[in-house]
Amino acid sequence: MEKALKNYNNDNVIYTNQFAIIAFIVMIVFKIAMLPSYMYDTVGRDSWIVIGILMAVEGIMFFITLYIVRRINLLKDNNKWLYAFHIVMYVYSMIRLVTLYAGLITYTSSSLFDQGRIDFIIIAFALVIPYLASKGGNTIARLFEMMFYFIMAILIVMVLTPSFKADFSELTPIFGGNNEKLGNGFVDFSVWFGDYVPLLYFTVKKNRNKILEKTSVPLAVVGAVVGIIVFYVAFIAVYGEAGGLVYFAFNRMSVFNTLSDLLGATNFLSILVWIIMSILQITLLFFTTCNALSCIIKNKIIAIVINIIAISAIEMFWVKNLENAHNFAIGYVKYFVIICEFAIPLAMFIYTKWCKKEKV
Repeated sequence: MEKALKNYNNDNVIYTNQFAIIAFIVMIVFKIAMLPSYMYDTVGRDSWIVIGILMAVEGIMFFITLYIVRRINLLKDNNKWLYAFHIVMYVYSMIRLVTLYAGLITYTSSSLFDQGRIDFIIIAFALVIPYLASKGGNTIARLFEMMFYFIMAILIVMVLTPSFKADFSELTPIFGGNNEKLGNGFVDFSVWFGDYVPLLYFTVKKNRNKILEKTSVPLAVVGAVVGIIVFYVAFIAVYGEAGGLVYFAFNRMSVFNTLSDLLGATNFLSILVWIIMSILQITLLFFTTCNALSCIIKNKIIAIVINIIAISAIEMFWVKNLENAHNFAIGYVKYFVIICEFAIPLAMFIYTKWCKKEKV
């Protein structure tokens, strides 16, 4: 780990196609677990429309982020103004990490164990995630890249071998009835979005392959947006009004079973691929908190140690499960998160323009 830490700030340059792969994975992973159930509870059958709009906005923000990270390196920039940026990034990333990490822990304990010991699971992750984060952004990007093909192979197998029983009339009427909580669907779940923000700590350079350079990010973003919408449409068509009862939707939807089969059946491939994707995203979020804190206290090792102790203690003694994390996420903290998701990229966009003028 000591050798890895020496290049921690410098080893964060990635190619455009790696940016695209990271974008694709982080855009879908936590939005196909508990979020479908939470969203259905809030906005009902209109949840596929709400998620579609939110995903479209997030897709646009990825392109803004790409514009920024092609021009500046925030880990090497010593501008004093950036201290405020790093502080906000740390708080924002820690809130998201607490919530989504609870999802990974809860999913692992309930999917792989009859009576999962959450404390042992937290210890296991605490040994792996900090080590991966200590290797630097380039290594994390390569890990995403290597796992991408494995993930896609499993996803294709699952898509081609479903037992699909759906009633698409469950999707209608669109915006029917008096849906008083429709607006909540655009605000309450802000912690599950903003997946582009952690990528601000990377620097992207052009890929020598012109085809990958031009098409990889658009294909990844469009693929993720369309894939999520299709998933939510299928989820509502399969489960209908029982959608609010179907926890870990991706696990249940992996074989497209109906309500009569105990709200869906588990599938080993779905468990495997989701845990891999979620560990990758949690590592990315942990890497972000370490980047922010190390830029504030100027010590990378201490930043990693503080963060792993803090997040492990929070999960073990306070959050404990996803329901507690969800209740925390839909409280007043959601307003801070949603403001950050727009204010941070906007501020960095302006800063990028300012830096460009200063160089001229």
